Amino acid sequence: MTGYNYELGMSNGALEAYDRGLFPISRLKASDLKAISWPGTLKQAKLLAEHGEWQPCEWHHSGGTWYNQVHFYDLADLAELDPPVMRPHSEQALERRVAGFYSDYIRGRGRGRYYRTVDFTGIKRGNWIYLECGGKKKADGNHITYHYTD
Repeated sequence: MTGYNYELGMSNGALEAYDRGLFPISRLKASDLKAISWPGTLKQAKLLAEHGEWQPCEWHHSGGTWYNQVHFYDLADLAELDPPVMRPHSEQALERRVAGFYSDYIRGRGRGRYYRTVDFTGIKRGNWIYLECGGKKKADGNHITYHYTD
């Protein structure tokens, strides 16, 4: 069914997907995993989705006036997958030296506008790059490019 439900902030197709038992990864709960007797944890299930092993089965519009694209997942697809092997926490937070550049913008009326390109060096921890000149940047941001130097 086409259309948009402004009260609930999602498309009518998304409402139908919820009725069929599909949901976005943000709505996944540990109780859902127990209901299908999946041996893994919630973190492992989200990791499978993040790395593309658990594929979304469809997407729908959501988000009020922005009409964001939200991927919906099926628990039956997850039940066929084995939980990934998790590394110890100390290995997950491995630090690596990086170098690269990012675009700097000036915020003004409405939209920001391009100002300059800034070269940097720093240390990548998880999804954050801690700059040697101070501050931090998100590693998967839209306007940042980096490579490992070690």
